[in-house]
Amino acid sequence: MSQETTSPSPSVNPDRPSAGGVTRLGPSVVINGEIESHEDMLVEGRVQGKITLPSGTLTVAKGGRVEAEVRVRALVLHGELKGTVRAGEKTVISETAAMNGDVITPKISIANGARFSGGIRMKE
Repeated sequence: MSQETTSPSPSVNPDRPSAGGVTRLGPSVVINGEIESHEDMLVEGRVQGKITLPSGTLTVAKGGRVEAEVRVRALVLHGELKGTVRAGEKTVISETAAMNGDVITPKISIANGARFSGGIRMKE
């Protein structure tokens, strides 16, 4: 076995996770606190607190519940979210979603059947 397979490449930055990863919080996971990551995140369980994904997409699955201040590159909501969302690129609220709070994003899509209560501020 070569040395390269057992040790990190010199070009790997340990302070920044590799792109393309997805963190999955399963249906039985409950988190109270702050989450910060540089990869995409799928929430199937429950999160309360603060979520920061400056270069990632937060997806809240149908059945997932988030009550938090959210700062992400993009949000895809199929479940429930209560709080303020700041999405740098876009926000997608599907027909199964329930959103209660304000959204600040340059692009937003709200599907027929979605429940939304709050304000929308669109800015680049």
